[in-house]
Amino acid sequence: MFSILKVIISLTLIMTTSMTILPSGILQAEPSYAQWGRIAVKETQKKYNTSVTDYLHIGSVKLSDTNTEEKFKLILTKNNIEIGVFVTIAFNPHNNQLLSIRYEETNP
Repeated sequence: MFSILKVIISLTLIMTTSMTILPSGILQAEPSYAQWGRIAVKETQKKYNTSVTDYLHIGSVKLSDTNTEEKFKLILTKNNIEIGVFVTIAFNPHNNQLLSIRYEETNP
């Protein structure tokens, strides 16, 4: 009985820590790209010394067994001017090691 209770509690903890609460109060699983999105935002804010005002996940591309890329479009506002930046994050999906970050400015 004790081991079944431990399993249930463990599963509940795992499920709730990998979920996010939407503004409507609905729980939703965090997407697999979320950790890379947080890194994209953080590193772009540092590089451009401004805040990100909008965020879009464009997609994921598996280049090889050890190299996957996540691409995002971020909108920044600096000196009342909007700047669009494509941010591509390359990482090893086996160990989540960050390989590189590329930035490409574009129209917002």
